[in-house]
Amino acid sequence: DYSTLSYTDSDQDGNSWLRLTLDKVHCVRQVIWYVSATTTWQTWTCSNTQCTCTGNACSYYSLTVSTTGTLTDDLLTETDCKYGDTVQVDTVNGVSFGIDEIAVLGRQGEQRGFI
Repeated sequence: DYSTLSYTDSDQDGNSWLRLTLDKVHCVRQVIWYVSATTTWQTWTCSNTQCTCTGNACSYYSLTVSTTGTLTDDLLTETDCKYGDTVQVDTVNGVSFGIDEIAVLGRQGEQRGFI
């Protein structure tokens, strides 16, 4: 529904961010910020170490994938995605921003199988 927006406001430290809490640990491959059903503002592509941005105003934002709980050691080793249960978009200058629609693409964290 592109008739609504989520807006951020600065916190007590002057930082502006939007945090998405996922239902469980996922291996996040991409985060896509849409401004309409057919137009993207930014696309973040994640490896196992970082997420990089393509699109508009990438130098004004950062994106992190993290885990609020304990990340188990028995997850499969992946290089084309980042494990986490939290996705956060921050502005580098603390300015408030609005997001029309955001999509998180990836897969649920898979544990190593034992034979």
